[in-house]
Amino acid sequence: MNKKWSDLSQQEQNEIKRKYESGIPPSELAKQYGLKSKQISDQAYRKGWKSPNIKSKKTTAKKASKKTKKTAKKAKK
Repeated sequence: MNKKWSDLSQQEQNEIKRKYESGIPPSELAKQYGLKSKQISDQAYRKGWKSPNIKSKKTTAKKASKKTKKTAKKAKK
């Protein structure tokens, strides 16, 4: 039976955060706490948890389009 994030105690939520930030994947944590891995991933995204598996910031679509436009302007000159 899958639980909701809100069903967990504050202590359990903190344990999940600590384990996630130490590098344990959401799929393993989900099995331990009776959650879905997406629930843990969603919490990590919303609350800005840092995972050691993520090495660098992703380029946003807005930044990417600006970079593309700059490159196109330079190519025209």
